[in-house]
Amino acid sequence: MAAPRPAGASSRSTEPWAIIGYLVFVTIGGVLVFLFAWSLGPAVRKQAGAACRELTPEARDIPAPDFEFAHRDGTAGRFSDYRGKFVVVNFWATWCEPCAREWPELDRLARRFADRDDVAVLAVSVDESMADAEGFLAKMAISDTPAVVVHDPSKAANRLFGSEKLPDTFFVDRSGQIIDAFINVRKWGSQGAFHCVEQRASE
Repeated sequence: MAAPRPAGASSRSTEPWAIIGYLVFVTIGGVLVFLFAWSLGPAVRKQAGAACRELTPEARDIPAPDFEFAHRDGTAGRFSDYRGKFVVVNFWATWCEPCAREWPELDRLARRFADRDDVAVLAVSVDESMADAEGFLAKMAISDTPAVVVHDPSKAANRLFGSEKLPDTFFVDRSGQIIDAFINVRKWGSQGAFHCVEQRASE
């Protein structure tokens, strides 16, 4: 007569298989979660495109060139100082009539993001001097604009970005890549523009 099996012997003998089964289950679950998240990528990109569609951006994927500029208080700065922020870079000049029409829109956009430390609206003047830009802002009654107004003494930074005419605007992501270009005037003060910037800045 066979000796009775000690209590618990069967459960102990199956413990390694239970552990292996659990690990397989966890691994498969992780892979499925990864595949699901990956599958959402195109939808997220499509949503971002939809948010900006009315502004008709031109897609870019190139490093933003670094350049020097002068702040309104005369201190020097570089575009690379903004690495880590989402930057809306607008090139303009006081003698540019379309720029004059666009500036109130740009000011409204800057005010919408004034409380965001991670988003900057950088308005780069290619005039002869900052005094020209200051006079223009005063005339337009927007001297208090929260946009970061700087002067490019080389008057050539826009061409480094691939801009031949004014005004042109570029979106630069946190890693310093130009991701969108907007040639000529846009309605930056519109709700659609706000959603566009907000969506692109959150990617």
